[in-house]
Order: sequence, then structure tokens, then C-alpha cells
Amino acid sequence: MQIMENTISLCMIVRNEERNLDRCLKSTYGWVDEIVIVDTGSTDTTPEIARAYGALVVHSKWENDFSRARNEGLRHATGHWIVVLDADEELPLETAQNLKVLAGTPDVEAWTFTLVSPVSSTENGPSTRHLNLRMFRNRPAYRFEGAIHEQVKPAILRENCGAAIKHSNLSIMHYGYIRDFAERRTKTLRNISLLREALAKNPADAFNNYNLAASYHTLGDLEKARDHYAVALNHLDQGTGFAAVLYRNYGLCLYDLGEYNTVLDLADKALALFPDYPDLYFLKGQVFWELGMLPQAKVSFFKSTSFTHTPPDYTTTEGVTGYMAFENLAEIHTRQGDLNEAVACIVKALAGKPSFRLFSRLCTLLQKQNQSGAEIAGFLEHKTGADRWTVIQLLFYLQEYEECLNRIDREPSFNFEISLLKAKCQIRLNRYAKAIEVLEDIAPDSPLAEDALRQICIATWLQHPRKDAGEQISGFDLPDSPVVAVCRVINALILNGNHKHLFDVNQMKGLQNEAMDIAVEVLTLGDTDLALAIGMMLSGPNGLGEAYYLVGRHALAQGHYQKAKLLLEKALDGCLEKAEAYYLIGTACAKLNLNNRSLRYYLEAHHRSPGEERYVASVLEQLTNHCLALIASAISLDDGDPDLRTALFKLTSLRKKLYRLKEVLGCQPEPSASA
Repeated sequence: MQIMENTISLCMIVRNEERNLDRCLKSTYGWVDEIVIVDTGSTDTTPEIARAYGALVVHSKWENDFSRARNEGLRHATGHWIVVLDADEELPLETAQNLKVLAGTPDVEAWTFTLVSPVSSTENGPSTRHLNLRMFRNRPAYRFEGAIHEQVKPAILRENCGAAIKHSNLSIMHYGYIRDFAERRTKTLRNISLLREALAKNPADAFNNYNLAASYHTLGDLEKARDHYAVALNHLDQGTGFAAVLYRNYGLCLYDLGEYNTVLDLADKALALFPDYPDLYFLKGQVFWELGMLPQAKVSFFKSTSFTHTPPDYTTTEGVTGYMAFENLAEIHTRQGDLNEAVACIVKALAGKPSFRLFSRLCTLLQKQNQSGAEIAGFLEHKTGADRWTVIQLLFYLQEYEECLNRIDREPSFNFEISLLKAKCQIRLNRYAKAIEVLEDIAPDSPLAEDALRQICIATWLQHPRKDAGEQISGFDLPDSPVVAVCRVINALILNGNHKHLFDVNQMKGLQNEAMDIAVEVLTLGDTDLALAIGMMLSGPNGLGEAYYLVGRHALAQGHYQKAKLLLEKALDGCLEKAEAYYLIGTACAKLNLNNRSLRYYLEAHHRSPGEERYVASVLEQLTNHCLALIASAISLDDGDPDLRTALFKLTSLRKKLYRLKEVLGCQPEPSASA
């Protein structure tokens, strides 16, 4: 086989990757000279997609060995250099453009890249970064090793102990962490099976134990993950490339388990070996934060911000040296009553990674400083560089409706989204006719048509006396729209109380969420009567108590805790699910920091339904929080008492375990004293 000078062969192994492969190959097309795809048994259109990009598709039986499949691709590659990618990866343009530069660099045997892995599908969400060797010279001796988590670096160094392996300072995007959960779980279980086979032959293998631990960690089986991390650490050669990330991930696992003493000991040992690893300082900050040890947390988070960058050899979570640490510092300063420093930290966080969540947090802090809507808008523009639309949205979020309208009216041009927000402001200022006038300009075929109809109906129904929205509803030609269906039945209810001829019970249940969304919105706008009428429509023969319960439960889910508490308390006399109502009131009270009341309601729920595990967990969580509050008070008087420190660690660990239990049971845990 003739090897062509400085040409590049892209080598991949795939199976059933039709959802990902096109994106990957498109990012490399024109930047590599050859594409070799080893297909291990696709039953979808993966091979056809590969061939459309001119790939050589090699069909190879899957034999539970990633290295064997990788090496089959290398056997067919004719380029001077090999680039290895997975189907769920993508080359940024800068990386693709520089592949030939790397290939033309003399005296380098291999290149590493930074793999950037988003961990959330939300735009601008968090990501992790780690180093991986993905480009090397095409030499017969350079072959992958290991059935799972295959590596080529050992072969390169064995063949040439002085081989230059350099970091490219380029990145590769990896989307595997945001795959469909079922798909990711299937692949993780496959990896676990292969790793267990490998460990059966060599139980002390640190690398395979580490990877098995990471797989269990991915599945949320923290106890098994902890055990294999421990084995990996016990057999670790501290000079191996994964030593630092082993300490980091083991620490994260222990943190998730609430084993705080062990985390801190492990982090200190790791920092003695890797003092330039900011993730370890950030981890300590998280532990101290949960323990309520704010001065220590502040020191740790501040230390993580002192690093201008994370060395590329370390796996890191994006933001631990910047926006994430500054956001946590802002929360600490807020807890300590220093709002000026809290604002300064949030501004620094926004400079690192702007997000609506951070902007909202900043605005809340500015409101606490008694700044007006106009002052907040000016601060956002001059101190954060927020664009006009973001400022307008934030003013609406702050309920600064007049200033929001002032800003909207200054806009040089309007779109339907701005019109919708303008109408919502008018509704909240009781200017219903003006709101309807704005909303009627939103085209019925607009993507916002359903939102516009919902607001038109609300603006019509909230008037005194209530008015008929039938004409507006008929003007929206959306035959399959649940919004149209619900608005029609609510309008009939308002006109004559007769809705049963329009929907049977099952249809009404199918539209319950949409109806409840409208009920909660009119509730927040001050029309409790209409909200309850909608609740009565859905409660059927069960009466007013059940209506209070349905609306209150939905209000709680949407974060309207005070209104939910009041409605659910009124539901107690007539709702069907009395134990659940007590539990939900307890949850609302916990959100409102009414901890004594929360405990009483949880106890009543448990008394009425002793077998319900959610109620037991909630009672225990509140009792733990009460005990922690007492411990915190005692520590403030004597912070040197070792018994108090031991109690603090144990109780905080118990709270963490209860938090995990409530997640498993499908209920939302209450905010802890230090969360």
C-alpha cells in the first residue's frame, strides 16, 4: 500500500448513526483526502450517507472489540495521516481548516485535541472539555489497543519512546452527552458489559476500573461508581494520563453521595499532586457551600477564578474558572448581605457567558437595592452590554410594565414577538382594549398565533363585565389547536356555564394542561373566580374543593408558591386527595421558607398516608433542615467545637441522601438552608 505524503484519511467506525453521520462528514468534507468508514452492522441509511460523501464503506462484523474495528479502518487507509472521529462528533471550521497545517508540521508523530462535550441540549448550556489523541501518522505499528476505550498512544510510544505528541490547540465538538437518554443508556450498558469482561481477566486494571466507574456514574448508580473509582485509585500509577480526572470524577461522585469529609480529603490529596487544577478548588467550594461554611466556600471559589485557563491535559467543566464560580460567589455575598459585591460578581459571570438566567439574577439583586425599572435598564445597557430585546424581556420579568412599554415604543421596528409582549404588558396594566388592538395585528398563520389567541381571550374575559371572545376565536383557523378548543369551552362557560355539549370527560382531561395554564395565568392577573370556574369545569361532580386543588397544584408547579398555598389550604375541606393536598401545601411552605408550617403539613400528609414514601422523605428532610439550623446557630457561637463539625457533616450528608431519594421518588426536594 502506497502512503501519500501529508494526505489525511478520516477513519470512523459506525452503526446506525443516520441521525449524526451527515453532520460529522459535512464538517470534514473538503478538508480530508479520504474517508474510510467501518460499518459494524447498520440497519438504517448510515452506509448510504457515508457513500454520498465519497467514503469507502467497509462492512465488518462486530466482535465486541472497538480496537479491532478501529484497526480494520486503519488497514484500508492510504493517507499519510489518520484522523479519528465518532459519528456524534463534528469539526469546528477552525479545526478543519488547520488539519493540513498539522499534517505538514515536521517532527510530530501525533496531535491531541480538546473535545468539547455539551452536557445540556439548551442553547449556551454547560459543557466539559478533555484531551484526546485524534490525529497520528499512518504507520503499520500504530494500532489501537483495548476492547473498550481504545487507545493508540501506547503503541506510538512503544514504537518510538521519544515520539513528539503535541496539543493542537484546536477543538472537536462531541454531542454524545446530549443523545436521546434511552440511546445513551443502551450504549453505556454495552460499555459496562465490555468493561466487566475486561476486568474479569485483570480486576486490578486501574484504567478499566476508572471507565467502569464513569459508566456507572453516567447511569446514576453512584454506589457502584464509588466502589470502582476506589479500586482504580488504589491501583493507580500517578504518572498516567487519567490520574487527574480520576481524582476529579471520584470527588464528584462522593459529592453526589454526600460523603463530604471524604471529598475534602480526596481533593486535598489531589491538589498536592495537581495544584493547577481549578476543578478541584471548585469542588471544594461546592462542598463548603452545601455545608453552609460560607467563608471557606468563598475562598475556594475565588481560588478557582484565579486561573486564567485550565491546562489542556485536565478534564474540566467549562466555567469553573469563570462564570460558574462568579455566580456562586454572588450567592455567597448575597447570603452575607453584601449586595454590591454580589452584583459585581454576577456582572463578571455575565461577561464570561451571558444567559437570561444570569441576567434575571442580576435584575433581582438590583431590585433589592431599590433601583427603579429605568435605572435597572440603564445598568443593563451600560454595565453588561445587554441588547435592547433582552432589556425589554427582563423588564417584563421584573413586572416593570410601564418601563417595558416605554422601551418597546422606542423600538425602530416591530415583530410579532414584540407585539405579544407589548400586549401582555397592557393586560397587566388593565388596558384590555389596547392589548386586543395590538394582538389582532398578529397574523393567524404566525407561529405565535396560539399565544395571541390565548391573550386576546384573557383580555376579553377579564373585562367588567366579562365579554364574549367567540368572534376572535372563530377568526383563528386552527382546527387541531388545543388552545382554540380550550378557549372555545371556557368562552361557553363564561357566557352560559354550559360546556358539556362541547366536550366529553375524556376530551376535557386531554386538554387539562392547556386549561390549567390559562387558569393559573388569570389567577396571577387577579381573577380568582375565573380560575376556579375553569377548575370546576375540570373537576366535574367533585365540587369547589377539587377545583381549588387542581388550580393550586398547577400554580405550585409553575412556581406561584404563595397563591398555591392559599388555594390548596382552601381545598382541604372538599378535595379528593387530602393527603396529597397536605403534601403540596408543605412543599409550597418549604419554597416560601415557612419551615415550621411545612413540617406540620408534611406530618399530616404522612399521618393520612403512612405508606407514601414521598411524604416520609419530606418529613425527614424538614427535620434534618431544622437540626441543621440549630447546628449552624451553635457553630456561630463556637466554630471550633469538633462535635458540632461532625454533626454538621453527618446531617448535611443525610440531607443530600434524602434529596437523592426524593428525586428517585419523583418529587421536587425543598431548597436546603445553603442551596
